[in-house]
Amino acid sequence: MLLWQKMMIGLARSESMTRRMQDSRFMSRFARRFVGGRDRDEGLERARALHGSGLSASLFYLGEYVADPDEIRATREALSGAARGLGRDGLDVHLSVDPTQLGSMISWETCHENVVALAGDVADNGRGGRDVLMLDMEDSSVTGPTLDLYHSLRGQGLPMAVTVQAYLHRTPEDLARLVENGAMVRLVKGAFAESGKVAVTGRRDRDEAYRKAVVTLLSPEARERGVYPVFGTHDHRMVAFAEHVAAANGWRRDQWEVEMLLGVRPAYQRELADRGVSVRLYLPFGRDWWPYSIRRVGENPKNLGFVFRSMVEKAE
Repeated sequence: MLLWQKMMIGLARSESMTRRMQDSRFMSRFARRFVGGRDRDEGLERARALHGSGLSASLFYLGEYVADPDEIRATREALSGAARGLGRDGLDVHLSVDPTQLGSMISWETCHENVVALAGDVADNGRGGRDVLMLDMEDSSVTGPTLDLYHSLRGQGLPMAVTVQAYLHRTPEDLARLVENGAMVRLVKGAFAESGKVAVTGRRDRDEAYRKAVVTLLSPEARERGVYPVFGTHDHRMVAFAEHVAAANGWRRDQWEVEMLLGVRPAYQRELADRGVSVRLYLPFGRDWWPYSIRRVGENPKNLGFVFRSMVEKAE
């Protein structure tokens, strides 16, 4: 599995492969499964449709590891426009962003400036829902700076949330501080190909790390401090475990949610929503869909089947 992930990450970071795939008419069907639209307006339209079916959305502008100031500016403008559109439509002004999209590859000072501006857009356009700028978590080399950025801006009263990867050895300590501060935390297992020095690598160990983190985020102390847990997983076992712990510790269903990726296990998403679980979908939009989509294949080899089926259906 580790080798598979490394291969997919390599494909995601290949500029030549990205150009080739994004120009391919055969691959466009694959993109539409996982991507909400080619631009902001299509992304907003998809968010409205999801809302109408009882699902929430977190909008993400496609692109990663950006060092070009023009691309950084484009990301910020696209997400600012998304914040205005979500607020206008009365939806949660819920955005997700990678620090490397907003300037951290240039400097963390640049990133800080852009994140502050974008969090201000969320605050200005929010209508009292789950209005927040969610910092995505990238590889372990930026875990510390990303958490420092979150704590700094949350301390300034900005509507911030942060993603934590359960498989990292440092995560229990990070969660303890986040619980103390009453944070909104998106918990994911972790999909980067990290070494055993910084993360657990076996599937069973990753699952156990996730369960322990669920218990922390759904503890009575976390509820009393106003923590809002977001369980980013498609694993029905983890969702069932979270439901059990939440009920045992007196959490209402509107005090936590499950977040899944657009296009992954849609029938299960519908099942959860129909039985009253709050479900949010990570909704990416933009032209640069290849790196994002191939990462989804890296996380679960079964998604590779979507690629082949899309190509066959298009050819027919």
